[in-house]
Parts: sequence; structure tokens; C-alpha cells
Amino acid sequence: MSSDHHTVSHAHWKGDASVGKEPETGTIIVPVRALNIIWGNDSRFWRFQDLPRDETMMIGLKESAWLVQVNWIEVTGKVRKSDLHKEPGSVTKYGIFYIIKFRADAFGWHSVPIKFKFRLTTTSAKQQPQPHYHSTDDNLTIDKEDEKSIILEPYREKQEVWHEIPAGQFSVSNSDGFLEFGMFEVDSAWWKGNMVLAGVKIKPI
Repeated sequence: MSSDHHTVSHAHWKGDASVGKEPETGTIIVPVRALNIIWGNDSRFWRFQDLPRDETMMIGLKESAWLVQVNWIEVTGKVRKSDLHKEPGSVTKYGIFYIIKFRADAFGWHSVPIKFKFRLTTTSAKQQPQPHYHSTDDNLTIDKEDEKSIILEPYREKQEVWHEIPAGQFSVSNSDGFLEFGMFEVDSAWWKGNMVLAGVKIKPI
């Protein structure tokens, strides 16, 4: 049992927290390797790839994760609210956008919606960051959480084009705690594939 658990753990990609920011716009950029991806370390399901220079110039990200095929999608991330909120007393509104394109042979996106979730939390001084979206702690307070389900087929029909898929909006009024977000499809056995994920952008709006 211990050996099996060790093998499964190594099959998942744990984000490296390499989050950036565009100084001129205030946009937070979460590269794909900063995300936690279930089965992301197993090349049967996901494969990291460098992007061509022209695409990097277009979207501001250097690498992508190609979803080869999978029937369980779970991609999560986290950023500190202090990266979003700088001025005491101010309130800033943000939108979450997943940077995604579909290859010409993409399949399985027409019948089952993808759930996009996020939540804003406030933590005590002793609270330590947790690695996954659904982690909980007695000292954690959820300020806001939201979920939306989107059929991605209309995006799939525009092949080999980068999309900024909107996954929710929120306002930040303090710098204590985290923004946690994720995309999920864990309720069906429907196989999906040939989607490319470059990362997530959190933009002031």
C-alpha cells in the first residue's frame, strides 16, 4: 500500500509557486508549472512543452501543459492576497482567466461541463499555506467562494487559438489570506484530450 501511494503521489504535479506580475497592468501571472495538476507528472495524460517564441510574445507565457487524454481533470492554484492588494482602505476587482487552446484533434469537450471554482480566505497569523484547493484548517475563514460550469465546446471549435476563458470575478479589500482557484471535471468517466493549458491570469477589471 505504501509503495502504491508513493507511485500515485509522483504521478501528480505539485506547483512550484513561481507566480509573476506585470508591473504596468497589475496582472498576476500563474505559469502552468505553478499549478497543481492531478496526473500532471504522468506523460500518458499530461506533457509539459515549451511554447514557440511567437506564442510566448502573444500570451506572455513560455511553457504549456498538453492534456493528452484524461477523464479526471483537477488543476488548482493559489496566490497570496497581498500580491493583489496593496493600498489600505482600497477595494480592487479582479477577473480570473485560464489561458487555453485546443488542438485540431481535441475531443470530449462537448457533453460534460468543466467546473471553475475559486474562494477567498482569511487566515490567522499561525496559518500555513496548504498545497491544494480543498485543504481546510480550523483557522481559515472563507470570505467568498463561487463556482461556474462551462461547456468548452465553443472554444474547442476555434482550434489552435489561445483563449482567455473567464472563470469568475471577485473583489479584494485586505491583504490577509489567499485566493484559491481550480478547474475540475471529476464527476463523469468521459475522456477528454488535446487541450493545451499555459497558465492562469488574474487581471484587475
